[in-house]
Amino acid sequence: MWPYKTISRRQLEEKKNLVERLLTRLGAVPTDLGPPHLVSSCGAGGKETFLSRRTVYRFEDSFYRVDELLFREKPFLVMECASREEEVQNNTMEDADPFPWDLGEEEILAELRELLEVDR
Repeated sequence: MWPYKTISRRQLEEKKNLVERLLTRLGAVPTDLGPPHLVSSCGAGGKETFLSRRTVYRFEDSFYRVDELLFREKPFLVMECASREEEVQNNTMEDADPFPWDLGEEEILAELRELLEVDR
């Protein structure tokens, strides 16, 4: 059950789309790696489970996929990271530091630059 009244699932998915566009702007390349994975987020007094079909991106020697964390006050976005294809295929990617879903485009871009270690 979706636990928020001020944001819809659709709005969160649209923000994930923005994150993916920003990844490609920074030079990440979409791959065909990684099967869809079941996202099960708990928080805000509820649990949300759905099948995510997010693209895995390659940047230099690492792989990235946008995901979510449902905190009580609001959802956060998190980038899943892996250094090997096997980690992607086995869905054992590690989470980077999460950031609020409602950051602006430039703030998200700054988060991604820091994660990817791209000069500003």
